[in-house]
Amino acid sequence: MSELVRFLREKMWILGDTRWYARVDSVRGELVEVERLGYAQLDARARAVGAWLTDHTPPGAHVMLMYPAGLEFFTAFLGCLYAGRIAIPAPLPDTDRRALQRAEGIIRDADVGLILSDTAHQPALGSWLDGLSPERRAECVATDGTVPPAPDTWSPFSLHLSAAAYVQYTSGSTSEPRGVVISHRNLLHNLLSIREKLLTEEILDELRHDPSPPGAGWLPHYHDMGLVGMLLSPLACYGNLVFCSPVSFIAHPLLWLQMISRYRAFYTFAPNFGYDWLLRSLKAGQLTELESDLDLGSLRFALSGAEPVRAETLNAVARRLAPIGFRPDIWAPSYGLAEATLMVTGTPCGQGPTMRRFDRDALEAGAAVPAPDGIELVASGRPAGMDIRIVDPANSHPVKDGQIGEIWARGPSVAPGYLGNPQATAEHFAARTADGDGPYLRTGDLGFLQDGELYVTGRAKDLIIVNGRNIHPQDIERISETTDPATGPCAAFALPDATGREHIVLVQEIRPLHLNGRAPAGLAELIRKRLAQELRLAVHVVIVGPMSVPRTTSGKIQRSRTREELRAARLDPLHSDIPAQSPLASPTGGHEAGRPGS
Repeated sequence: MSELVRFLREKMWILGDTRWYARVDSVRGELVEVERLGYAQLDARARAVGAWLTDHTPPGAHVMLMYPAGLEFFTAFLGCLYAGRIAIPAPLPDTDRRALQRAEGIIRDADVGLILSDTAHQPALGSWLDGLSPERRAECVATDGTVPPAPDTWSPFSLHLSAAAYVQYTSGSTSEPRGVVISHRNLLHNLLSIREKLLTEEILDELRHDPSPPGAGWLPHYHDMGLVGMLLSPLACYGNLVFCSPVSFIAHPLLWLQMISRYRAFYTFAPNFGYDWLLRSLKAGQLTELESDLDLGSLRFALSGAEPVRAETLNAVARRLAPIGFRPDIWAPSYGLAEATLMVTGTPCGQGPTMRRFDRDALEAGAAVPAPDGIELVASGRPAGMDIRIVDPANSHPVKDGQIGEIWARGPSVAPGYLGNPQATAEHFAARTADGDGPYLRTGDLGFLQDGELYVTGRAKDLIIVNGRNIHPQDIERISETTDPATGPCAAFALPDATGREHIVLVQEIRPLHLNGRAPAGLAELIRKRLAQELRLAVHVVIVGPMSVPRTTSGKIQRSRTREELRAARLDPLHSDIPAQSPLASPTGGHEAGRPGS
């Protein structure tokens, strides 16, 4: 067997069913445990799936996993690892046109011949697959509907660490999703880095020898943070896990707090928007009513990653949840991406977050200059088994600490490249500095290093350049979202007019129940005034209804797609500052500028 599989199975053999995974749900507001598997049970099921795959597929076959959130997915994923088959986690396609196109694109891109799912979803998947062109069809098998071989019939499959373990498709926040090929070495190194860089020896010793407190989460299993950070990390760290589906969390945000409290979880994890959603969903006085039922005092580690971490979100969550035991020193910001398996930098448990203020004008000019009354930024921790460089993307020269540039990374966690895409692989995974140092992964993210810690400022492709100023859309969005109780998620980007001059456009969702009879035009005026006052920016505001701004499968805002939808008149504005005859509002007017952010 591969060294990775040996590493994972060793934990299962040593700990047996003294450690477990449990999925919960909310039933009439109450937490209910739906399923639980101990490590030994998990291993037995994975060996059974591995034996079945060995009998029915050739070595190295691409196997697409399309499951709802739950342990059936996890056993299938481990079964693929055990059998030397390459798993491709993917969300279940719904009736949305783009979701179906994405799933079909993955089948075509990865040359998938077999899809594994469960009996509840197999009929619908089979009907959908029957409608595809013959060359794209794949067989769909329900792992909980077949009679699996006995676990003892599984035979270890010998694989080198350089062999592909799975293909992680990116969420597509700034481009079409690409399949990142993750090797056994990548995954093993990243799991060990998470364990060794984030957890102290004292905590690891507790986890090894005690019936350990669990982690608690709700992340999607088909994305890197959910797969590696949520599902696989407990195995590497001798821990337990309690989790729910993302759908359950969105519908019942309190379920997250109930999991932590009921199971005495010692760590949790989420992107910034998850913590923000929790805040927005809590009604006034709700925590006071539940104070006797909820206790977060067991938490020692709250990771925030997968997107830029906002200081105001961390501060607001700590204040709001303080009455039920949440402490601000447990925050652990991190930075990672699928191309590096998951984690690139992290904050060790017990260290607490580093938050500093920097001059806004200097940041727009590309430098991080401390200022007591400046904008507050959160560091994403120190490199975790990685070599990090901040590089001027225009000339590939590394920049000094405190200077903003593109984040480049190299190390054993960096993937070998994209599946079947040598051009994109060469462009992103083979970068060299001006003096020839490399190869590095070009992350496409902007940031700077200070005192050994990484600060992420945004995406290079999303950067808005107006009148010589470098504006990160997150700054615009943060202000707009917090302008009024009626303002929800939004997307900011630049659009050129017929002369090539760029204008900033903000597509802002609203929460109708919070309008209280006000017209959307009044809300747009309020947003414009605040942006002019705080950022000195003139912005065209387009007001849309809830869930109108396109998102990735992991919930990230898709700015480029929002811009496309606006230009193609596929949005349904409740109010727009853009005149109907303006080329900004026309799918054919103006032209695309050749620079980042366009």
